[in-house]
Amino acid sequence: MKFSIGRPIIDEPLRRAARLGIWAVLAATLAAVSAAGAAPGDDIRRIVEEERARGGTPAMSVVVVRGGQILVELASGLADQEAGRAATLDTQYPAASVSKVLTAALVMRQVEEGRLDLDVSVNTYLKSALRVRDGSGEPVPVTLRQLLSHSSGLPVSWAGIVDWGNPVPMMEEHLARGQSIVHPPGERVIYANDGFALAGYVAAQAAGKTFSDYARDALFEPLGMSRSTFESPWQLGDSLAAAYGHWFQGGSDRTHHADLTATAPAGGLVTTARDLGRFALMMLGGGQLDGVRILRSESVAEMMRLQARAHPDLDQGFGLGFAVREQQDRRMVWWDGSSSGAAARLALLPDAKTGVVVLSNLADNEPASVAGRRILEALVPPPATAAYQPSAEELDRAAGFYRPSGFLDPAYWYLKYLLAFEVERQGDRLVKNSQITGERALSPIGPNRFRMSGSWLDDSTVLFDGDAMYLGYLRADRISVWQSPTAVLVYAVLLALTVASLLVWVAWRALRRPGRPRVA
Repeated sequence: MKFSIGRPIIDEPLRRAARLGIWAVLAATLAAVSAAGAAPGDDIRRIVEEERARGGTPAMSVVVVRGGQILVELASGLADQEAGRAATLDTQYPAASVSKVLTAALVMRQVEEGRLDLDVSVNTYLKSALRVRDGSGEPVPVTLRQLLSHSSGLPVSWAGIVDWGNPVPMMEEHLARGQSIVHPPGERVIYANDGFALAGYVAAQAAGKTFSDYARDALFEPLGMSRSTFESPWQLGDSLAAAYGHWFQGGSDRTHHADLTATAPAGGLVTTARDLGRFALMMLGGGQLDGVRILRSESVAEMMRLQARAHPDLDQGFGLGFAVREQQDRRMVWWDGSSSGAAARLALLPDAKTGVVVLSNLADNEPASVAGRRILEALVPPPATAAYQPSAEELDRAAGFYRPSGFLDPAYWYLKYLLAFEVERQGDRLVKNSQITGERALSPIGPNRFRMSGSWLDDSTVLFDGDAMYLGYLRADRISVWQSPTAVLVYAVLLALTVASLLVWVAWRALRRPGRPRVA
């Protein structure tokens, strides 16, 4: 007898298993595709919402670019809380010091056209009243490269940057007040706003235009940045986000945007996240976007090359307009901005063709900066670093009181007493304590090197060398305990008590003085 097993007995379970397998693979593929498309947007929105809430920021508009295209764009919160107006990707914000990156690009345009030279004294291009001089009034050879990398020796200046309600002068009138160095050119890194105002002015003069017109013709129109301008924010209507928070005062009360047209190349840009995202795409594209070339690739590379640093052992400093950090295989170029009622960050990872733009309407730039950093880290995780444990002696050497130098406008010298801070050893770590910024942990990353956490300075390396501490582009010098903020406060209280006691004694003596004898 011939026996056979019917095919349905075996084939049906196989077919059922095959169908289930196919559906499982298809479902997994769809889920993976969906996750790949949705996860970046979901993660980025979560980061934005967390940092916006943490900082009490009314609105943020964000654009993330990658691989030559926009990856994510979103707007969160209210551009005007009182009017209930929501923020959008077309909401305009002052970008403050992010303006400097665009100014550097405009200078490079004139260098490419042969009208300017990065390494020729800028005084060559200036009339006598505008030339850079030393303390004795003699002209000094400061170059455009030094101006654009904050190594010119010019001091920090808030004149023309901080608006105290005074009439805003024209740019040339502002610059004619005089530019005097406080250090020899190339010797120190000092964040000098007027250096960028001067560089932008020179570029515009070379182009034969006003600075705002030059920016419009050379950048904004070719890149399709139709909602960007260097004109006063006071001329804009409801397209501009309302301003919250005051310069140097903190808080989140409603205020007004400052008119920075006197120093527009240093901080006067008003733009949108979409517009600034197009600028980011152009820079990551080697100076070209949508077939339109704005800069040569060599010029872009020069802007992103480390040109000046506060200490030769630091892994970061300034390029041209950008801050630059070279950390193993992760090169980052960026800059932040903050003004009355607004803050911004533009950050790029050139080798990963990835960048982020964050604009907000709160004067505190920490929420925007930290959000931008976290977004880039989510997309391109930083390289792992080997654990380093400093010795007790190394920690003890770093501990002490410090005061920033070259950080203040000389006109406000007295504020340096408020900016002093303490670096304290707590067990096997260091903590920076400041009356202004509070407590910040310093995480060791190498001998005498630390990374600060908990603030917008997360992108900065901290280096201790002798009696100096270098925090990114800032330098702080060691001071004695008798010069610490607490000691200064005690001196002030004692002085106030002494003066009050003297006044009371004088008044008491005056009251006890016998009257003149009457004449009979």
